[in-house]
Amino acid sequence: MYFPAALTRDEATRLVRRWTRDEEPRLIGQGMEGLVYDIGRDRVAKVWFGESAATLRRTRVFYDVLVGVPFGFAVPRIHEVRLVEGRCVTIERRLVGTPLADRLESGRITPGGARSALLDVLTRLAKCGPLPEGRALPVMDEAVPLYEAAEDFPEALHALAERRASRFRGVLEPAVEDLDKKVIALRCRLREVDSGRRSVVHGDLTPGNVLVDPAGTPTAVLDWGFLTTEGDPVFDASVAASVFDMYGERALETELDLYARIEERLGCEREALLVYRAAYALVTANAYDADGRDGHFAWCAAALNRPDVVRALLG
Repeated sequence: MYFPAALTRDEATRLVRRWTRDEEPRLIGQGMEGLVYDIGRDRVAKVWFGESAATLRRTRVFYDVLVGVPFGFAVPRIHEVRLVEGRCVTIERRLVGTPLADRLESGRITPGGARSALLDVLTRLAKCGPLPEGRALPVMDEAVPLYEAAEDFPEALHALAERRASRFRGVLEPAVEDLDKKVIALRCRLREVDSGRRSVVHGDLTPGNVLVDPAGTPTAVLDWGFLTTEGDPVFDASVAASVFDMYGERALETELDLYARIEERLGCEREALLVYRAAYALVTANAYDADGRDGHFAWCAAALNRPDVVRALLG
């Protein structure tokens, strides 16, 4: 069961007052999933727009495992899952640091420094080794785990891409050249570029989801769950490079620079990064608008028609 997304700040503030008593809750963050409030005692309260209690309890179990992985940076931990007036509220530990996106926007970190911080996170994630608990998680709006009908990552990822392409064919087909040919080719290409390595995959490693200290060192990684699973760390690297600067004037230049850094730092091949770029575009094109009327859909369609991505996918 999912709850309606409509929720004002005043309503959310009222819901979390029970944890702050006489003090007014302070809003410290807002994203697509909900509102986050400082409630003291090194804890925050997150009021969710539409997540179910069952899903959040599953996420809590996953976080309990994730906390035990020695990444060298902090990850979320859910202490409580409450249902308050039909809304899910989680009480979580507060993570220290400033979003990398904020420091970059304010000029307190250089673009090169920000990219280095991202590479530090990707390197640490890649080194963590397999995390089987990640295989039990559904991704995006799916009800069953990504690995429900698949034994390995390439197979699971391609099955997801096929499901999404079939579900949104009416929107994708006019925007993506040779859609069917690309979906079919993706199956073989994913097997061919698979590095064979396995680690936890964050799947949405944007600059807003990485916290850093004043020196630009990563202190925490937030918002696991959108595409979190166990898989090839090269996929996570490809996604992170592509979403680092999605709509900026130098977005492609930034993406290609990150590819070069990833190739050198993680030992990845450019072809693999581009094939995973295609997979991510197919999978998430309609993640935010089923009708494809948003910027994310246009961004994904453009990637699927981009010459270097097409060459990597079709040869």
